[in-house]
Amino acid sequence: MHGVTGTSPNEKYFMKSLYGSTPDEIEALVTAQGLPKYRAAQLLNWIYQKNVLAWDEIKNLSKDALENISGKISLTALEPVEEKRTVAGGSTKFLFKTTDGHFLESVLISQKDAPDSQGGEETITQGRRETVCVSTQLGCKIRCAFCASGQGKFIRNLTAGEIVEQVARVSRMTGKKITNVVFMGMGEPLDNYESTLKAVRILTEPRGFAFGARRVTVSTSGIIPKILEFVKAVDGRVRLSVSLHSSIDEVRSRLVPVNRRYPLKELMSALRKINQGLKREITFEYTLIAGVNDSEEEAEGISMIAKPLRAKINIIPYNPIAEFPHKAPAPEAMGRFCDQLKRRGLHVTLRQTAGRDIDAACGQLRLDRMSKRGERETGNE
Repeated sequence: MHGVTGTSPNEKYFMKSLYGSTPDEIEALVTAQGLPKYRAAQLLNWIYQKNVLAWDEIKNLSKDALENISGKISLTALEPVEEKRTVAGGSTKFLFKTTDGHFLESVLISQKDAPDSQGGEETITQGRRETVCVSTQLGCKIRCAFCASGQGKFIRNLTAGEIVEQVARVSRMTGKKITNVVFMGMGEPLDNYESTLKAVRILTEPRGFAFGARRVTVSTSGIIPKILEFVKAVDGRVRLSVSLHSSIDEVRSRLVPVNRRYPLKELMSALRKINQGLKREITFEYTLIAGVNDSEEEAEGISMIAKPLRAKINIIPYNPIAEFPHKAPAPEAMGRFCDQLKRRGLHVTLRQTAGRDIDAACGQLRLDRMSKRGERETGNE
């Protein structure tokens, strides 16, 4: 559009935003207006380092130049609607409205740098970790049984700009320097492959947000062809997190329906290729549900899957949703399950639940509830 290359399929239907543009695309846009290239560097600094949200915040480009650029491309694609903080203060949930009237959620997780298990000993890096959990779709087609995001209808993929702008807005709204980004919000990132890949590149580009690649994590339910394509595209530098949730095909197929298409045997084969070829670590996310996937048989199965990959296991207590009437195991039972894994030589972290009181915890982001709230607030009922 307007001399800018690299438009993803999603962006053909929406006016592209600066936040969805790579540095090369912004340079092409600027030079197409007859401006020198250094103006592109100035513009990049304003959006990716200072996170400007209005054209009049940009002070070192002329009014005429900004008018010409703004006539070709929008600056932003999201509008803030609501901000809600947990009672404990560890998580903040943000509701944003898209230009076509839909709603999405992002979460800021504030914590000390998380423990990292190495050789059975935990060490904590000093400092604060400010992590934005971004959404990649409006709804989710994967429809995991325990996840609220897939319970309503799927609307569409988010554009790269809508994904990236979540990071900029959370930073500006909170005044916090974001240190990490995880693609674990609404949607399956690799089902929206082109926009996810482009967003990752903008986030990690030195002339973009300049996040270290190891500070960005992309989660997937196990879409094997896209996993292999994505890891190759980012040269294995971005962290990969795979939603496991069961080591037994029958159980995993009930919890994560995509397992029927890409069963565990095929998934593990693909992950071995990644592990052996790029020598990169893999993390498994495992939502622990009482009486469903917390048996010793599961612990043994996880060990057989994870040990050859030298993978880390993140155990996440199940966060309840109405459509899946189960509970997380009692704290003692969760401890026993983690101990069973550790005794088998696995690196295990039991994640503390953050944001449950505001429905911002893992698996609780929900599109249909947000749409109803948005309709009430905008008078569209």
